[in-house]
Amino acid sequence: MEVAIIGGAGTVGSTTAYTLAVERPDLDLTLVDVDEDAATGHAIDVRHGRALTQLPQFGRDGPTGSVGSGPSAADAIADADLAVVAASVPRPDDSAKRGGRAAFLDRNLELAGEVAALLREHDPIPVVVVSNPVDRIAYRIWRETGWDRSYVIGYSLSETARTADRIARLRDVPPSSVYCPVAGEHGEHVLPLFSRLTIDDEPATLTASERETVVDYIRDVPYDVIALRGAEETSRWVTGQGVARLVRAVLDGGIEGDGTLCVSTPLEGEYGLEDVCLSVPVEIGRDGIDRVVEWDLPDTEREGLRAAAEAIRADVAGGAD
Repeated sequence: MEVAIIGGAGTVGSTTAYTLAVERPDLDLTLVDVDEDAATGHAIDVRHGRALTQLPQFGRDGPTGSVGSGPSAADAIADADLAVVAASVPRPDDSAKRGGRAAFLDRNLELAGEVAALLREHDPIPVVVVSNPVDRIAYRIWRETGWDRSYVIGYSLSETARTADRIARLRDVPPSSVYCPVAGEHGEHVLPLFSRLTIDDEPATLTASERETVVDYIRDVPYDVIALRGAEETSRWVTGQGVARLVRAVLDGGIEGDGTLCVSTPLEGEYGLEDVCLSVPVEIGRDGIDRVVEWDLPDTEREGLRAAAEAIRADVAGGAD
C-alpha cells in the first residue's frame, strides 16, 4: 500500500515518514514538498533508517516497501491509497505562543484549497489532515473536494496523549492506565471528556482544580515545547507517532479495544451540530471514518462541543463558497 505525505520535508511530515517507515516496513512512502531537494534528502535518510532496522545483524525480515520523493503532489496522490496533508506555510512570528495555531489560518487555508484541487481530480482516498489549524483546514478540504465526509480525518490525537500524561502524573499512575478521550477543537476549545475517564479500567473522577490543571496543560504544553526547543521546532515526536498510528488504523481497517478514536471529522447532525469539523468519537475503517459515535455526554461537555463548533465556524464561514 502507498502513502503520499504532502509536506514531507517539514518537521511533522518527515517525522511521520520516518515513524511509518520503521513501524510499517511494507508500506511504500512518497514524500512531496515545494522544497524538492529537502524532500529527496529526507526520503534518502528515511530509507536508510528503514534499511538499518532490517539488516541481517538485527534479524528483521519480511516485505520492504519503497521510500522516495515525488515530482509533484498530483502524481503522488494519483498513486496513493492514503494521503497525509502536513503542508504548511513557514511559522508566523506570532504563532509560538498559546493560541498560535490561529496565526496559520489564512495562508494555510489557501494551501488547503490547492491541495483540495489536486485531490478532487482523482477518486476519493482517505486523507489525514495535520496542517494547522486542523479543524478549519480539514473543513476546507472536505468542502472543496466534494467527497463524502468519511474520507477526511483531522488529526488531533496529541491532546489525548497529553491528557493521559498529565492525569497519570497527578495520580501517580502509568499513562497506559489512563483512558480519557479528548474532543472539541484542536486549540483553545479543547475538550477532555472527563465523564469517560477511567484509571485501570475503573471509572475515575477529578476535582474541579485537577480538571482545570489538565486543560491548561493541554493548551500550554505545545508552546512550552517550542519555547524550550526553538521557534522552528514543534511537538514532532508525539504528532509523528500519532499520525502514524492513525494512518495504520485506517490501512488496517480499525483499531483494537472499543474501536473508537477522537479525531476531527465533518458533522452532519451528530451532537446537534452540522457543517463543521471538530473532534468527536469515531470508528475507523479502510475508507477513513466508518461512523461517528454519539456518546451520552453530560450537558457541560455538550456545551463544550457547541462552543468549539461556534469558534471554528466563525473562522471558516463562507470560506469555501
